[in-house]
Amino acid sequence: MMATRWMWMGVVAMLLMPALASAQDAGSAEVEASAEVEAERSGGDDADAEGRAFVGDTALLSEVGRWEVGLFGPLRYGLSEEMELAVHPLLFFVAPNAQLKVGHGQRGGWHVASTYQLTYPTPLLRLLAREGIGGILPSDRAVPHIVSLQGELRVTREMGAHLLSLGLGVQVAPRVGESQLVSIDLPFVYPRTAAMFGWATGIASVHMQGPIAGKLGYEADVRAFTYPGVDGAFAMEQGASLRFDASQGFMAQLGYRLSYAGYPFGTMFNIVPTLELAWGF
Repeated sequence: MMATRWMWMGVVAMLLMPALASAQDAGSAEVEASAEVEAERSGGDDADAEGRAFVGDTALLSEVGRWEVGLFGPLRYGLSEEMELAVHPLLFFVAPNAQLKVGHGQRGGWHVASTYQLTYPTPLLRLLAREGIGGILPSDRAVPHIVSLQGELRVTREMGAHLLSLGLGVQVAPRVGESQLVSIDLPFVYPRTAAMFGWATGIASVHMQGPIAGKLGYEADVRAFTYPGVDGAFAMEQGASLRFDASQGFMAQLGYRLSYAGYPFGTMFNIVPTLELAWGF
């Protein structure tokens, strides 16, 4: 089973190779640029990050003082030139959460940032531990106090008008109190809750976004999850969407997301449509 997880991580590595090759070529071109141009670019890092709208899962930060909120996505705020704060408002009252993105400037043409996410999912899990409609956990199982901690390193490179982002992270979920929690064997949910009944989840991702024509653009990503110590369990997700940036104040996306994952009982393939509307001000 360990071989299966390494096989999927190998698939992610293969997907990264063309992107890294392109990045290396772009990096070579930058080395040939004059020192004056390099100095100008280094001095303009902060300005480069400013004015960007709906940068999402990249290493770029929202403009200082800018708010963004999605229909299903997080509420983001540009706290400073190096920090961005985000919360998921739809989940906040049943699963209090917060995320901090910290920018670390540029390294070799790559924007570098780290994200730190804190979630207290216990109220939501206890709400779902019931019989009947809305119950996905056994009502007779004790749900402990859980704190989910997730950290991720992200790097983003500008390739013309397109953005290539790579991410590598880990999630742990310390528990306090009696625990009879069982796994939530549902697509898209299992990978994000596995650390709550295991001990850790490893995450690797590749993300691309850019224009197609006019205000129409795209986003696409591949994400891999691995669970050390959980035999036969893994997940690979891939998503893509068309994106319409009407202005700095509104963005709409329509696409799909698919999952191929191994659960304790076997493997499953699932695909769902996705929709997102986001506003910025």
